[in-house]
Amino acid sequence: MPVVQASVSDRPVDPAELLALVSRPDAGAVSLFVGVVRNHDPQADGEVVALHYTSHPSAQGRIGEIASGVLAELDAQNECAVATVHRVGELVVGDVAFVVAVSAAHRRLAFEVCERVVEEVKAGLPVWKQQFVARGGYHWSGL
Repeated sequence: MPVVQASVSDRPVDPAELLALVSRPDAGAVSLFVGVVRNHDPQADGEVVALHYTSHPSAQGRIGEIASGVLAELDAQNECAVATVHRVGELVVGDVAFVVAVSAAHRRLAFEVCERVVEEVKAGLPVWKQQFVARGGYHWSGL
């Protein structure tokens, strides 16, 4: 099965839309990761109140390459469908920042592919996070 969506977007992400994209009658399992903006981070000096994600122009293509690479490595039987979106722009605590949905015939493969896509996007997508704290100021991460 293919990567049905892989994008970087400045629009709110609805996890239900990604679930719908990967849903199919032969899939007995769907794994969903939803990353949300939290109010703390070890790299931030204080309570996080907002983020600004900035991306390199290559990020749009790179997220698809990452998802396709994971499928090529882990899904030799072409059983999975993957949809993933990473937000850019201004976000506040509680906003959805990153979603990965994976369907497969069985749960083990769905879990494995979902986790690997999450980890590889976090490690290899050219997106940088500017975290704003309550008392003023900010901290960059992912540079």
